Amino acid sequence: MSLLDRYIGASIVRSFVLVILVLLPLFSFLDLIQQLDDVGTGRFGLAGAFLFEFLMLPQRGLDFLPFAALMGCAIGLGLLAHHGELIAMQATGISVARIALAVVKTGALLMLLAAVLDEFVVSPLHQYAVQRRSLAISDTQVLQHEEGFWIHYGDRFVNIGEVLHGRLPATIDIFEVDAQNGLRAFIHANRADISDPERWRLREVVLKHFRDDGQIITQPLPEISWESYLTSEQIGLLELAPRTLSPSQLYRYIRYLESSAQKTDRYELAFWQKLTLPFATGAMILLAIPFAFGSPRATSLGKRIILAIAVGVGFQILNQVAANLGLILELRAPVVTLSPVVLVLGISAVRLHRVRA
Repeated sequence: MSLLDRYIGASIVRSFVLVILVLLPLFSFLDLIQQLDDVGTGRFGLAGAFLFEFLMLPQRGLDFLPFAALMGCAIGLGLLAHHGELIAMQATGISVARIALAVVKTGALLMLLAAVLDEFVVSPLHQYAVQRRSLAISDTQVLQHEEGFWIHYGDRFVNIGEVLHGRLPATIDIFEVDAQNGLRAFIHANRADISDPERWRLREVVLKHFRDDGQIITQPLPEISWESYLTSEQIGLLELAPRTLSPSQLYRYIRYLESSAQKTDRYELAFWQKLTLPFATGAMILLAIPFAFGSPRATSLGKRIILAIAVGVGFQILNQVAANLGLILELRAPVVTLSPVVLVLGISAVRLHRVRA
């Protein structure tokens, strides 16, 4: 990067960090108020609520990324314009296009950072936060160890060794004991389909019955139906919401659903929302550039920031409306998620062309 790129980039990054530092505590506090309703349920206490909010900070920051990028860019460039620095740059022969390129370079770094963090940091922390909360709230004994989840209910003990794609229980062992705590039956399944939380479909099963005379009857079965007794909180430990999954987990789970002829609408929408988030961030950065140009006397910095806030909020609302309409009308997920981004890019191109003219 040249000195110009670093100078403009530093101004944008400082403003971006400031916006994030304002948004995160505010919305974390509002969410904490909601979490207080569950404090005292099971083992979920006040410390657990604070820890949950702390672990959710990266996810919340990623959710606000397009808005924060717009605001950071608008404020950073607005300050440069307010102090006359953009005019000085143009007076020395630096074009609007060159200044915009410096902004785009900083935006590209933010886009790349968003994609990497979502896959390797944000989603794992989000899943851990949700699982930890569900584990604490659960009113039935659940233990989590290195070998997976142990769940006890009545005369049954269930061990779930792993969860594939963030949603599919695998390496499942179910032990049933009699009144004398002797082993009565044992079920092993390689994986389970829990699309119906009350009745699991266990796949690739080995069923063993232990008779009183010491004889063991073994039955290998391709699939059986198993009546689950797990609560909704316990199911939440195994079946994470689509938005908590990383892009790679969503992709693999969508392929699994397609192979078993199940609906993929919600998961495709979540996948494309994550996939287009970096591009939405880039589009919002481009949209912010024209806010900085023009006569500082014609429009004050405060008015430009308020206008940028209105545009950012409007984009967030548009995204939500598009997502809900897409699910209702069963539209293709790429169309639903890319339409707002393309619209913003079109508006940005028109406004940048007017600034350059």
